[in-house]
Amino acid sequence: MEKILFATDFSSNADKAFKFALNLAEKRKANLVMVHVFDIKTVWTYPYTNDPFEMKTQAMSSWERSLQEFFDHYDTEVKARYMAVEDPSVVKGILRAIEKHKPQLVVVGTKGKSVIKEVLLGGTTKALVKKSPVPVLAVPQYAELRDYNKVLYASDFREVDLEAMKQMIDLLKPNQPEIRVLHISTDNDYKSVEKMEWFKEMIREKIGYENITFELMLSGDIFDTLNKYMSEDDYDMLVMLEKERSGIIDKLFHQGLVSKMEFRTWIPLLSFNEHFLSVSGKQDVKEHDIIEH
Repeated sequence: MEKILFATDFSSNADKAFKFALNLAEKRKANLVMVHVFDIKTVWTYPYTNDPFEMKTQAMSSWERSLQEFFDHYDTEVKARYMAVEDPSVVKGILRAIEKHKPQLVVVGTKGKSVIKEVLLGGTTKALVKKSPVPVLAVPQYAELRDYNKVLYASDFREVDLEAMKQMIDLLKPNQPEIRVLHISTDNDYKSVEKMEWFKEMIREKIGYENITFELMLSGDIFDTLNKYMSEDDYDMLVMLEKERSGIIDKLFHQGLVSKMEFRTWIPLLSFNEHFLSVSGKQDVKEHDIIEH
């Protein structure tokens, strides 16, 4: 991992999320990209100049200084770059930063400075989960920074889960975590046992990570069951896919689950976008074919 992008609105929860980003960067020897998205309209109340372009330039410089000052409070050997993005859409601004710097992970908090910011940043997190081409680590307000020794991966036992697990294991490699793969089956998912055995075999063949266990549960309310399951054990991270809804089981399993969990969990939520994982997997196959031939 070379780069981790951290997006902040300078709220207290964003400060907490930064500790997670910095911790991962230190363990993975990655660089940090510090990003703040601002709307130039908020600067019009105290313009430095009558020239709108110059005003934007000065505002960007001011926010980048603020990012650097924030980072300089921490004693770390991690290298950082600073990027202020002017955009009325926080989501689009962060996506522009992702496009420019091409990080392998994005870290955000899920609460903001005020009620309005709270809605904004929460909506930003959900939109990033849906649109980000790289994994998003959402850090809840009450999350505690600790080692990722025990990870819960909520799976639907699909092939795209394998790519997500590969990336997750690579990210958490320094911790060598214990991974529990949980599938919560609906009443009409009568092939769950077969799917789980198939998935186990795929894990053994394509990933080879030893410290993985599997569990299958039956429930009509997946969201509540998952919450209860997490409350009964002490997990350090929850990992899920943002799925492209393509069938009945997907809709039953998903139902906006990633978006809901981000606000309800007390542990960090690492989410992968199924669409970009599928595209990445196909690209890897093409590159492999080119090398082989």
